[in-house]
Amino acid sequence: MSRADLEDLRRTIDRIDRRILELLNERMVASTEIGGIKASQNQDVVDLGREESILQRLISLNSGPLPEKTLRAVYREIFSGSRALQFPVTVAFLGPLGTYSHEAALERFGESASYLPCHTVTDVFQELSQGAVTFGVVPVENTIEGSVRETLDLLMSSSVGVCGEIPLRITHALMNQTGRPEDIRTIASHPQALAQCRRWLMGRFPGIPLLETASTAQAAQKCAEDSGVAAIGNERLASILGLQVIRKGIQDRASNMTRFLLLGDLRPAATGKDRTAIIFWTEDRPGALYRILEKFARHGINLSRIESRPDRGDMPWKYAFFVDLEGHRDDPTVQLCINELSGRETVAKILGSFPKADLPAGD
Repeated sequence: MSRADLEDLRRTIDRIDRRILELLNERMVASTEIGGIKASQNQDVVDLGREESILQRLISLNSGPLPEKTLRAVYREIFSGSRALQFPVTVAFLGPLGTYSHEAALERFGESASYLPCHTVTDVFQELSQGAVTFGVVPVENTIEGSVRETLDLLMSSSVGVCGEIPLRITHALMNQTGRPEDIRTIASHPQALAQCRRWLMGRFPGIPLLETASTAQAAQKCAEDSGVAAIGNERLASILGLQVIRKGIQDRASNMTRFLLLGDLRPAATGKDRTAIIFWTEDRPGALYRILEKFARHGINLSRIESRPDRGDMPWKYAFFVDLEGHRDDPTVQLCINELSGRETVAKILGSFPKADLPAGD
């Protein structure tokens, strides 16, 4: 290829970029007008189901060479900018900046949203219930360590609803100030992160004390303040705090993934590919759980998850059952089944229905 050919291609890219910019601004104008119509009709400005249907349509139309991962990232920011023009969105998450909860929130809402870091999951629920933020993002389960108990307990007692899910692939990195493993005297991180790297740590740093922190970002901050402390967390934390990464990908399983819940008052419409989260309580008597599960089976409703937790009320040894089922709360079959659940022996609480999220692809 000659120098002239290269310059011709660059001029072609410049023309395409100008056209892309024009089209993006045209889209933002149309999006702003739609937001005004929604506001005048008291409709939810944020429509996650619509965003997902747009994305799925574009993925089906994409013939390449643009990778799907890139397409998703581009439209995440387009949606984020559109929302910001229509309605200011503030998202609370388990902070500080650089945590996996922060990354999950960015994955859903992009760079144009406003973010509020919270010290605990309880604080996220509180900010949302008091109307200080639009949405909350909290972890609910991990493929290695299982469920996040604090989130389940708060869902049981709070009036906050669930309006979405964000699966995030978790890749832990070990970092410190110097990048030298011989300088490590203590390894700090959130208990879930430490547990997810347990075998790797035992094999390479036996005898090194582990320090539990409220978040991976708090561990990284301790690392930045003390040269003897190493932290486990998102690689993004190293760039934020000027730390050195000793080793990437130290989680015990490559398939390590955390599912985050999107909390808020939004009630997404049915998309045909939905999940509904509910809680139910049964009487403590033989066959009670079987009779509940039999109702789901009789109506042909698939349960993707069921888990019990002790009820935090006044009655000891009473349990709540958390269920994720396939389908939307407005589907006639799902409605009928849930109505049958709420009877003399059972109390059911619908946490929310939302589009099922695709699992993130590996690198």
